[in-house]
Amino acid sequence: MDDEVVLTYKRRRRRRRIHMIVGIVTLIVVFFIGFLIGFLALKSKSEPTKPVVPDKKLSFQERQEQIKKHHMDFTTAVSEDELKSTLRYLSKEPHIAASPRQKKLANELERRWKEYGFDHVEQPEYKALLSFPNTTHPTRITIKYKNGTIIHQIKGEEQDGGSKQAVLPFLGYSPSGKVEGELVYVNYGRVKDFKQLKNLGVNVTGKIAIMRYGKIFRGNKVANAANYGAKAALIFSDPADYALAGGDPKDTYPNTAWLPATGVQRGSIYTASGVGDPQTPGIGSIPGMYRRSQEESQLPPIPAHPMGYGDAIHFLSIMGGQEAPKDWRGTLDITYRLGPGYNRNNMTVSLDINNFYEVKSFFNVIGTMYGDIEPDRFVLVGSHRDAWVNGAVDPITGSTITNEIARGLGVLKNNGWKPRRTIIVCSWGAEEYSIIGSREWVEQHEKLLSERAVIYLNLDTAVQGNYFFTMDSSPLVKDTLREFSKMVDDPSAHDDKKTIYDIMAERNPVDPKAVPPKSKVGNLGSGSDYAAFYQYIGVPSADFHYIGYNYTSAYYAVYHTQHDTFEWLTKFIDPDFKFHKAATQLCGQLLLAFTDMPLLKMNAMLYAEALEESLKTLNSSYGNELKSHSTIGLLERAVMKFRETAEKFTKAQNEMAKEIQEYKEPSFARLRRLNDRLIKVERAFIYSYGLPGRRLIRHLIFAPGKYNLYGSSAFPGVSDTLFTLDKTGDKDEVDRQISIATQAIYAAVDILSGPY
Repeated sequence: MDDEVVLTYKRRRRRRRIHMIVGIVTLIVVFFIGFLIGFLALKSKSEPTKPVVPDKKLSFQERQEQIKKHHMDFTTAVSEDELKSTLRYLSKEPHIAASPRQKKLANELERRWKEYGFDHVEQPEYKALLSFPNTTHPTRITIKYKNGTIIHQIKGEEQDGGSKQAVLPFLGYSPSGKVEGELVYVNYGRVKDFKQLKNLGVNVTGKIAIMRYGKIFRGNKVANAANYGAKAALIFSDPADYALAGGDPKDTYPNTAWLPATGVQRGSIYTASGVGDPQTPGIGSIPGMYRRSQEESQLPPIPAHPMGYGDAIHFLSIMGGQEAPKDWRGTLDITYRLGPGYNRNNMTVSLDINNFYEVKSFFNVIGTMYGDIEPDRFVLVGSHRDAWVNGAVDPITGSTITNEIARGLGVLKNNGWKPRRTIIVCSWGAEEYSIIGSREWVEQHEKLLSERAVIYLNLDTAVQGNYFFTMDSSPLVKDTLREFSKMVDDPSAHDDKKTIYDIMAERNPVDPKAVPPKSKVGNLGSGSDYAAFYQYIGVPSADFHYIGYNYTSAYYAVYHTQHDTFEWLTKFIDPDFKFHKAATQLCGQLLLAFTDMPLLKMNAMLYAEALEESLKTLNSSYGNELKSHSTIGLLERAVMKFRETAEKFTKAQNEMAKEIQEYKEPSFARLRRLNDRLIKVERAFIYSYGLPGRRLIRHLIFAPGKYNLYGSSAFPGVSDTLFTLDKTGDKDEVDRQISIATQAIYAAVDILSGPY
């Protein structure tokens, strides 16, 4: 090849190489510039406008003041319009547990909470034994002549425009069955009612018990009827309890808030209510877990069915027998008689109850916002999502407030706030059957929650009325609830009564004669999702409601009926969502306080007072029986020792609280020592083997009475044993239960003892 040609070829190769290198460098530069522009644009888009970013260089005082500002921002963020929109959506259609609508609502809450900025949102799945009415062979309750001619029949369907998607009236877990026979009226179905019938010479054995709602849990009514020999039960809503202006249509819904004659209260009659899925006691019922048989599951023993007072009057008016005692008579325009038998010899009543059991999947929604300083300590708030029908009040008022709290937390986070402790927001499935959703989740995570949970705040029927706010809680936080209720204005403010606390103290005082009045804060019984947290693993808990209507403390009349709707709620209780807003502000501020306060506002001295009051109640109820039990002296001394120890602990706690008020930054290790002792006082009262006959209810100081599920019983293991002592004669068991309670109190003493 010619030298000149070779040289030309080499020059061309060199130029190509240079061009290639320049091109590559240019591409790299362009890519880097594009990446930088995109990164800065994305960062700018993701950052809040004018964020308040915590500065690690700030002093302790400046950080505390910054937290206070964030908390005030939460109060401002609460919106009546947001609350109204959420409640309208969540209560728009019926959404019984495990229904497609329930899953749709769960998906919507998950979407929202992710949008609000929660770090992790999940929908854990569980399976539970539920029951439903048979729609192809519906229940029929019939009054007929013995020749078969029908006089009156309850067909089971709603009669005044109920949703076609609504479940037919029934009682959860009632077995199916065909029964025919005579009626006996048993008032409210309490044990004392059955005892009074016996004294009056009325035998319930082999009869159909008919009783009115109210006073005690419906499941206990049916169980009591079965224990006294009844072969079936009917439960009705008497206008004396649910239509206080009378049962005339002009005096009931839709003209007033009171229950109309056709309103039927659904509900569960599982007497182990609060212990979750009947087939997986003590085991989180995640798919695939062991399930015991239905025969082992303590399901109700006799068929039962609900009815409205428009139907009940037909049954009660045909009854024979002696007149019912005066205090047993409702306000139906009939003569209330006890039975058995009818006013015509050729009449009878037949029940053809058709329900079925089915294991179905349901979902909780759990949203987590991780703590910045103490991520291993959990502050929880929750409400259940399922309803028997539309459930605008029960439970959607609570679900709405819970969601608005979640939205408010998102606003704070977007403004640069970070929670000190981890916040967990919960939407529970399948509560109505046996408080299943929260129970299964707590059982699954028992060890974790026992170690790390600080407090659980519960919102269920949060705005069922507009007369005054009520609060029930662990003794540890009663004064804290009162303190924060003084910071939120009440929509019923008048004269010098401005705050939620002012209205509570005026309308629900501890002592009406006290000056100044003090608002009641009750003890926790059962009936909602705090049960597993408080009575199973000992997490301090609180429960909140606005109650009352028309200047009375009456329970809301359309409870568990098709009339519990957005329209009923907004027409009679809270048209402008001011009560929802106040409840959200109070509960949200409490959640934030327990999240961010360095030293927890829990008071061991209040527990000392509660123990003393419980002991006083026990002695006043069973003083004669206790005289023969020397162990009662041990219990009394344990209570005294707890007070002495609580006083010493509180002194150390107050010293640190004063330092914090003076903006002296506390030692993290010392904070942990004090805070952990406070929350673990409650754990000390959990007995791993449970209460007598109720191994899944384990709180020895405050738990529902075995014979009154909703109420709170003082020293429940002891009082339950004493209640049945005349039947069992087992005095040894009384001493055993007193000893178990005594040991638990000394365990609490150990936990509170120094050094501090």
